[in-house]
Amino acid sequence: MSVYERIGKSIQEADELVRYLPEAERSTHLRALAGMVDYVWLHLQAPIVREHRDLDPDAGYFQGK
Repeated sequence: MSVYERIGKSIQEADELVRYLPEAERSTHLRALAGMVDYVWLHLQAPIVREHRDLDPDAGYFQGK
């Protein structure tokens, strides 16, 4: 999960940079980044979290902690 956390930070950094691009380029890049986030969560992190609930990086957020 720590590897996926680093991937998430890199994607977030890319997102911050992409927001400075002209609109035509920005929307294409943002869709691609969103697709990456979706893929990493759905296919890589979620299976781990289903098996090991204590590794859910967002557990505290959704439980109000």
